[in-house]
Amino acid sequence: MAATATLNVRLPADLKKHGGQVLDRHGISVSDAVRSLYEFLEQKQQVPSFMAAAEGESVYERRRKLARSMTGIVLVPEGFDARKAREERLDERYEELL
Repeated sequence: MAATATLNVRLPADLKKHGGQVLDRHGISVSDAVRSLYEFLEQKQQVPSFMAAAEGESVYERRRKLARSMTGIVLVPEGFDARKAREERLDERYEELL
């Protein structure tokens, strides 16, 4: 039997939970999923297209996009100011108190 190695991976608890739910629905263990990724890397000698960074994209932006796609978070339009939108919602909600 070949020697085995152990990986210790840190990720947000909710990402682990939601990703685990998807794997469970498909009958795939976390070990099988990671093993499949490493087998792909070894065979193809490249990362899967969903992991490859776009031209000029930082590794952090790539990770954000990947996390959003895995958890179902939608991308916001370019130039969207979340703080301003929240302030406007709060102003509308509590307008009679002002």
